[in-house]
Amino acid sequence: MTISLKTTDQSESFDSTREESGLAMFVTVFMALVLGMVSAVTVTTTLTRNKDSRFQLDRLQARALAEAILDAAQKQILQRTANFDDPFADSLTASGTVTIGGENYTWNGEDLTPTVYPGEVDENGWRPIEVNYDSTAGSASDKQELYTRVVQIYPGAESDSGVLIGEAASRLKRTIEVQRNPLFDFAIFFDDDLELLPGPSMTFSGKVHANGDIYVGVGSNKTLSIDSDYFRCTGEMFRERKNNGSTTGGTVRIRNSDGDYKSLRNDRDYEYWNDPEAWADYATNRWGGTVQTGSHGVLTQNAPEIGSIANNGHYRNTADLLFHNDRVYHVQNGVEVDITAQVSTAISESSTDMYDAREETYVPLTEIDLSDSLLTNYIESANQDSDPSNDIHQIYAYRSPTPEPANWDPGSASNWFEGIRLVNGHTIPSDMLFVSENPIYVQGDFNTTDFGTSNQKTVAVISDAVNLLSNTWDDDRDSGDSASDIDNATETTFNMAMITGNVPTPDGGGNYSGGLENLPRFHERWSGVDCNINGAFINLFQSRQATERWGKSGVYNPPVRAWGYDQGLLDASVLRDLFPQAVSIDRLVWEEGQPILPGT
Repeated sequence: MTISLKTTDQSESFDSTREESGLAMFVTVFMALVLGMVSAVTVTTTLTRNKDSRFQLDRLQARALAEAILDAAQKQILQRTANFDDPFADSLTASGTVTIGGENYTWNGEDLTPTVYPGEVDENGWRPIEVNYDSTAGSASDKQELYTRVVQIYPGAESDSGVLIGEAASRLKRTIEVQRNPLFDFAIFFDDDLELLPGPSMTFSGKVHANGDIYVGVGSNKTLSIDSDYFRCTGEMFRERKNNGSTTGGTVRIRNSDGDYKSLRNDRDYEYWNDPEAWADYATNRWGGTVQTGSHGVLTQNAPEIGSIANNGHYRNTADLLFHNDRVYHVQNGVEVDITAQVSTAISESSTDMYDAREETYVPLTEIDLSDSLLTNYIESANQDSDPSNDIHQIYAYRSPTPEPANWDPGSASNWFEGIRLVNGHTIPSDMLFVSENPIYVQGDFNTTDFGTSNQKTVAVISDAVNLLSNTWDDDRDSGDSASDIDNATETTFNMAMITGNVPTPDGGGNYSGGLENLPRFHERWSGVDCNINGAFINLFQSRQATERWGKSGVYNPPVRAWGYDQGLLDASVLRDLFPQAVSIDRLVWEEGQPILPGT
């Protein structure tokens, strides 16, 4: 019995131990399962969050890349339009390729103008609109015609391509309005910094724009008056000299939106405020919108590059009449027909080279006599015949070695400096645009006979450097002449717009460019003598041939500058499409399509 009882106690004890062990194992397994489930949920949540974070990052990167592509596409449209390569000229759709971060991306676009403005589009695909040239003059203002086009652009080859990064995409698209108008709608236009620092008093009317900073001042006790509702730049405005930072003692005053002049003090320019918002508020309150800078959001007005005047550029390729060395060609249906024998007395090569004291070199010249009867009769006959393709309004002239080298470029040729001289230009037979890659010398009264009458001609000169010679100029000047040998100028009038290069003031200071007041170059003693210019003053590029600095002694004495804007440029219907264009863009609408979601 004792043994039996003892065995029973041991068995119960064993069963109890086994039950406890099983329970522990169950609890352990259960906890492991619970922990496993928690871990699985945690891992799943973490993976989901990571995936969502990755998607959001991809989405932001896709949006940023789409914006960069559209910014670059917008800039490309501007530049192509300004450089006579309108991407929508022949179609309502266009495309291109841009480079972002070393990678090439395509864009495409659609011209919406016929849809947005039905019945208002001209034969070139632009919508012309008429506005007041001077917004402060009301109905008394001259009218200015602008041209606009509404375009929608997309990243990718198709409108719904979008930009894909990882699992996210951006289907961003942008609707913009492209606006263009002839550069000669501006009285002053600089595609860089503008320095307007005359010594004597001066009044200038018309719109003024610079794709850079404006440095403005005038001589002590003198006054510079800006009679305009538009005095703007994409940079900032400084009441000092760029070349050395000094201020001038005279008065600079600018007309405000009420028509009253308000001064720009030496101590109240952008540098004083040194804060975009503070300066913008001050300028707006003082001038009511006349004065605006980059702080106000002024955008670049894109303009043609210097390549457009090269002997293989736009103006050579679209010329009506071509002067080359001592030959003359009439371009008819794309063919250069030699007409030298028919206008033989109108063209000559200088028998004695003219000396240019600024460039310190003698200048071989092609001389064009604009009053020559053979030439004027030929132009008038061509413009009056029944074939408008024979009309002559655009003249291109250049010089080169004979025979002309392949890919001739005088700007890179060593020891080469030659020019074009226009003489006897008091009477111009028709509205005319003169273009040359060489420096042009305009000698004597120019476009004066009919100016100010109902028969007024519109004339413009575009060249590497525009030089003005008075009525009494002769070619007697020689190298080594002293300042006392400089010829005296007599009063001379030039009724013409000009686009010309300069030798700019270096950023950070250095030799002064000569400023607007010396954009046309002088070579005589003009002291106290009027040089009258009615036109426009445009600087688009650095001179590639006439590259000697301004400011050498013994070159000239400055004239009395009686200069102003020719409002007739606004009515130059024959030439407005020939004139180089300023092109800008207003961003109208951003639109983002539905994003691609993870897993779709």
